[in-house]
Amino acid sequence: MLQTAVLTALAVLLAQGVAFGQIVELEARYWFIDLNASAKAKSGSLPGTDIDLGDDLGLKSENAPEGRLTFFAGPNSRIRLAYTRLDFEGDKTLGRTITFEGETFTANSRVATDLDIQYGRLGWVWEPLGIPGVLKFGGILEAKGFLIDASLKTRGVVPQARESATLPLVLPTLGLALDLTPYRTLHLFAEASGLPAGDLGHIVDAEAGVRFLPLPFFGLSAGYRLLDLRVHDGDDFAKLRLAGPFVGVSLRF
Repeated sequence: MLQTAVLTALAVLLAQGVAFGQIVELEARYWFIDLNASAKAKSGSLPGTDIDLGDDLGLKSENAPEGRLTFFAGPNSRIRLAYTRLDFEGDKTLGRTITFEGETFTANSRVATDLDIQYGRLGWVWEPLGIPGVLKFGGILEAKGFLIDASLKTRGVVPQARESATLPLVLPTLGLALDLTPYRTLHLFAEASGLPAGDLGHIVDAEAGVRFLPLPFFGLSAGYRLLDLRVHDGDDFAKLRLAGPFVGVSLRF
């Protein structure tokens, strides 16, 4: 019910932003990621293994593009759509036997791993506090949606061991945003949003950076971003931490 209410409210705000938006901004980013991920997944009564996706499976960090579309509905209000696609691959000879979703992969077998993450967001940023033209501060209401698909398969052996797991997840989150404009062409920004869910896990998405506007309709940005996600389902869990610098370019209409 809470997720439905949040999504409905954001859809209404988006419609208002499209109808009354003063400015539309299209931004493309490139995120240089350092990956830290682990997981455990059982099947029925068969226990799963705590797997470090980097150390055990050789999963490597990959950089990721992101697209953002922002509708400025007023001087202190904006509606934002964002989408990030992350694809990580690994290929390693196992140093120990692991079990994933009921499938056992024995030590010394070569295993190829693929982790695909689609991350979409729909949010409203409202900053009513501050100094006009210089400082803005306020809150973020956002729905974050994930589709995480992980697969493991052996190479060079018959029969081939293969298993996969998919985790769809939609979460409403709250956060804070701060924008500072010391000069007309220089813009500093920071924001963080998330949701603590106790034993079920947590999510935090935070970033800080600087934007340079040499022209009113064109901007360049750079900063640092952290995405920390942990989901629990009984003894099973998925833990994902992505962090690193980003660069971006934006156009305003």
